[in-house]
Amino acid sequence: MKLENYHPTPKIQYPLRMEHELHNRFQYISKKTRIPMSTLGRLGITKFIEEIESKGITTVLKEMETY
Repeated sequence: MKLENYHPTPKIQYPLRMEHELHNRFQYISKKTRIPMSTLGRLGITKFIEEIESKGITTVLKEMETY
């Protein structure tokens, strides 16, 4: 018998546009780590939002400029 997980609210799909090079890197990491791209995307977005909430958008954007 297969166990199925039901959530009170469904997950929302969001189309995300990115540069081809970023997509290649994303796919490479997903394949290398065997972590689905949707999971990596959720983790990355969650971390980014948490940083904005804790540090503020100005600080986070300034930190990103250093890369």
